[in-house]
Amino acid sequence: MATGVLNAGLIPAQAELRSFARVASHLLAEHPTPALGARTVKRRAGQGLQHLDHRDYVPGDEVRHIDWRQTARLQRPIVRQFEAETSGDWFLLLDASSSMAVGNGEKWRAAVRVTAAMAYALLELGHRVAVVAFAGDVVDAVPPGRGARHFPPIVRSLQRLQPSPEGAASNLAACARRIAGTASALVVSDFLGPSDLLPGLAALRQRCVLLHAIEVHDEQRFELPEPGPLELRDVETGATLVCDADAAALSAARKAQQDHVSRLGLFASRTATAFTTWDVARAWQPMLLDHLVRARTV
Repeated sequence: MATGVLNAGLIPAQAELRSFARVASHLLAEHPTPALGARTVKRRAGQGLQHLDHRDYVPGDEVRHIDWRQTARLQRPIVRQFEAETSGDWFLLLDASSSMAVGNGEKWRAAVRVTAAMAYALLELGHRVAVVAFAGDVVDAVPPGRGARHFPPIVRSLQRLQPSPEGAASNLAACARRIAGTASALVVSDFLGPSDLLPGLAALRQRCVLLHAIEVHDEQRFELPEPGPLELRDVETGATLVCDADAAALSAARKAQQDHVSRLGLFASRTATAFTTWDVARAWQPMLLDHLVRARTV
C-alpha cells in the first residue's frame, strides 16, 4: 500500500492529545511498581526544585505553580513542572512488520495514533520517552528525550514510517536489547509471528519495571469473501494456503484469533503484564484509558 495512504491522518489533533493527556496523567502518575524486580529511583514532573517544563493547568494543580507570564501569553492557565524522584524512562515499541499493513492499513494507523498519544502524555508528565519501530530488526528509533521539544521528533519519525514490505517478520526481541532494565515499555502490535512473539515479550518483561502490551486487530478482515477456492498468503513468511471460502473457514479463522489472544492473555496474567486486545473499529481514546485503568491493578 502506498505510503501516502498508510500515513494519512496518523497523528491525533493537538486538542485530542491535550485532552487525553489531562485524563491519562492521573492514571500514569505514581503508578505502583509490581512485585517483579526492585523499585528503581527515577525522575518525573513533580514537586522537586529544578524546573522541567510547562503544561496546561488541570484541576488539583497548586496555584503557586502557575506561570503567569506564560498564562498571559497563551491566554490559558499554564503551570510549571518540576523534577521529582518517581518517574523514569519509557520505550514505546511499534510493530512495523508486514502484517501491520494487511487490509486497508487501519491497524497501522491505529497503532501509530496510540503511540503518539502515549508519547505526548508521558512527556507531559516529565518522563523520558523513546520510540522504537521494529520488524525483523529495529527499523527506526527516536532515542530517549524529555520535555515538549522531544515530541516533534517523535511525530516526524511516526509520519515517515510505514510497515515493511512483504517478507518482513516481527522480531520483538531486537527491542529488548535496547532496554537497560530500569525502564517501562509499551508494545503496540498485532503479535502475529512465531509463537505469538511470546519469546520477545518474555525478554522484555525481564528488562522492564512495567510492561504494557496492546494487541491490535481489525475485525473487518473476517468478512467472508465470495464462496469458492481461496489462496491465502502470509505476508511475513510468503507461505501460502489454499482453502474453501465458506462459513467453516470463517469460523476456523475466528477461533484461531481467539486462541491467539488467549495465549497472549495467559502470558500477561502470569508475568504481571498489562494487556489489552483492541479491535481498531473502537476509538483509541476510550480503549487506551481503559487499558491504563486496568494496568494499575496488575
